[in-house]
Amino acid sequence: MTRKEITSLIILILVIGFGAYKYYNRSFTEVKSQYMLDTVVEISATSSSKQVGRQIDSVFTYIGRLEDKLNEYKDDSWLGRINTDSVNTVFAMDDDAYNILVIADSLYRLSEGSFDPSIKPVWDLWGFNTESPTPPDSLEIKKELGKVGFGEISFDRKELRKPRGMQLTFGAIAKGYILDKARDYMQTMHLESGYINCRSSMTFFGNRIPQIVYIQHPRKTDDHIASFKLQNLSVGTSGDYQQFYEIEGVRYHHIINPSTGYPVPDVHSVTVTCASAAWADGLSTALFLVPPEKGLEIIKRLPDTNVVIYYSNESGLVSLKSNGMKDLDLSEKL
Repeated sequence: MTRKEITSLIILILVIGFGAYKYYNRSFTEVKSQYMLDTVVEISATSSSKQVGRQIDSVFTYIGRLEDKLNEYKDDSWLGRINTDSVNTVFAMDDDAYNILVIADSLYRLSEGSFDPSIKPVWDLWGFNTESPTPPDSLEIKKELGKVGFGEISFDRKELRKPRGMQLTFGAIAKGYILDKARDYMQTMHLESGYINCRSSMTFFGNRIPQIVYIQHPRKTDDHIASFKLQNLSVGTSGDYQQFYEIEGVRYHHIINPSTGYPVPDVHSVTVTCASAAWADGLSTALFLVPPEKGLEIIKRLPDTNVVIYYSNESGLVSLKSNGMKDLDLSEKL
């Protein structure tokens, strides 16, 4: 066999070997979406299995079970049962509820009480879930504010103890928490990479390159105000454009100050990035409830966590962001 023939044979073996390697290590990617968690949830996954679509379907089922348990509007859910019970003050704890309450307690302390999961009776007054909402009477607000006070709650892994009739909402954390659990569930199925996107919350895993994330413009429905790059982290955004109504030119949105009982004025959007979707979700609301400068100080205490805040002052729409947003290649359209 000549040298030329040997060289050709070696090349042929390498080509066949590479082809075999690619065949046996090929990946399949699918993207599916469903309406859940009061929004459209999109899941993308890459797997060595052709059954990746079925794996995604099982993630939607998993999310649905958690949503049912934590849904405050279902009387038979864990949260629904404690909110509709006006007699008892001690309740058996649920593992997922405990995990959320631990985060809520941390946010309550970090924000010095501005983040308060017991705001539910005041929030309900504003009628965001009704067809024709109107601002409540100030006397009604004052009355319901008397039922607000997360500091009066105590809990451990076995029990929740709260004042009779006090109601809780997990609306600021539950979505992110469910995304964390669903992402972990996806990884137990040995999926190579993927993401879960439910608009205000996102989480990524297994990606070799950063993903571009856009921040919705708070006043332009079909536009974004900023973009940045995120790799295998989570992001949460709270905005005054997500749930709101306008009457006589005044916008009433869903993020209620527990001290006043009214929507937070002048802040329009808060986006947080960190490892946990639950923390990103909760922090975006907690920082919305405090002055922007204080929000930035809070972020400085938290490792590997960043924020960009959009608010109005005498100059118009402005932003305030943590130094780490530069490392995420933040690009703004102000």
